Amino acid sequence: AYDVLRKELGVSDLNEVFSELSAEPVASASIGQVYKGNLRSNGKTVAVKIQRPGILSEIALDLHVLRILTPIQTALQNAANGVKTSQEDIDTAVALVDEWGRGFVAETDYRLEALNTVTFEKAMRERGLDAVCAPTVVEEYTRDKVLLTEWVDGTRLDSSQSPDVPRLCGVAINAYLTMLLDTGVLHCDPHPGNLLRTNDGRLCILDWGMTLSVPNDLQYALLEFIA
Repeated sequence: AYDVLRKELGVSDLNEVFSELSAEPVASASIGQVYKGNLRSNGKTVAVKIQRPGILSEIALDLHVLRILTPIQTALQNAANGVKTSQEDIDTAVALVDEWGRGFVAETDYRLEALNTVTFEKAMRERGLDAVCAPTVVEEYTRDKVLLTEWVDGTRLDSSQSPDVPRLCGVAINAYLTMLLDTGVLHCDPHPGNLLRTNDGRLCILDWGMTLSVPNDLQYALLEFIA
């Protein structure tokens, strides 16, 4: 991970950028790992997200294999259910694999994730929804495979003992409805590890690598249905 970080930042010594950097990741996922560090330039504590080496080629290989096996799996599943397999069945199944793969590939673009994070934060401020936030992106050090954000102190929402957790659950629902019906960019990875109760009592939504654009016609249809 450090080799990727040095290459992406264009430095031979990480001490040029960080006064401190954790030796081990504080969080790990399939695509990247997160380290905790302090910037030498201003002393700010940051989360340093580093992409795993070679992950894009691994995803491409997995998707290639899935696309080969999907027609076979579809036919076998239909046969087990006593249903004849049509070309439409196969096309639909392959399209689902392609859409799943699109999300995975998008997650490897850390510049896009940075943009999604900044866009959400700006949208919430413009709408006066101050109870919800996203981490502040350190754009100076954001690269294709490295993403730096200011460190957010807090507790996972699902493990917090604070009495305001029910209120923050309501904040989360309001934020996701705003994304779905208003801003049109939906955060698609709302698992418990990505919902943080900050020390000042706000909801922080982490990890903006996987998002979905909601078209206007779908927004209008949902609003009509709700109304």
